[in-house]
Amino acid sequence: MVSSISGISSKFTTAVPAISFACNQLDPELVKKLLELGIDPAKVTSNEQAKTLIVQKEKEVKSQQGQQVQLEQKPSSTVDMRQLKDDIGDLGKKIGINPDTIKDLSKIVDAYQVGVSNYVEAAKKSAGVQGVDNAKKISNIDIKEKPENIQEAFVSIRDRVNTIKNEKKAAFQGQDMLAMLNKLQLGL
Repeated sequence: MVSSISGISSKFTTAVPAISFACNQLDPELVKKLLELGIDPAKVTSNEQAKTLIVQKEKEVKSQQGQQVQLEQKPSSTVDMRQLKDDIGDLGKKIGINPDTIKDLSKIVDAYQVGVSNYVEAAKKSAGVQGVDNAKKISNIDIKEKPENIQEAFVSIRDRVNTIKNEKKAAFQGQDMLAMLNKLQLGL
């Protein structure tokens, strides 16, 4: 029974020095720092390589912390979606379009562009007729506001929709960049 225990211990003693040899080449403080940063010291061959990896990892951690702070400080969108939805509904009523039937913001902008053009054309026709009340319906469009106000409201909506699109695009590009950096770091 004693011989079997000594046989086991001799197998372990031959394996342990190989592992500890790699760590013994590194400065103990560097090994400690590598472990704190989640870097396997057994894969590091020199103190210089350890220092380089530590600097890279610390920069990466600071960058990630900075990005997290920016995300926490920045609102999810610079556009108030409730206000945008209300404005879309108000303008839709004025130009004769029901925005609830259109789900995509880009399609709403396209439809409203046509609706605003029709409104402006109807306003021009109503102004050209003698004695026509501005509240009279021409071409199923109720002319109650100046065409300039309608166009201004449309431009505001279009600009806010474009802001939303650009923010989404930037977010996806940022995610793609992080994915690429992660792949590079992992060597994939």
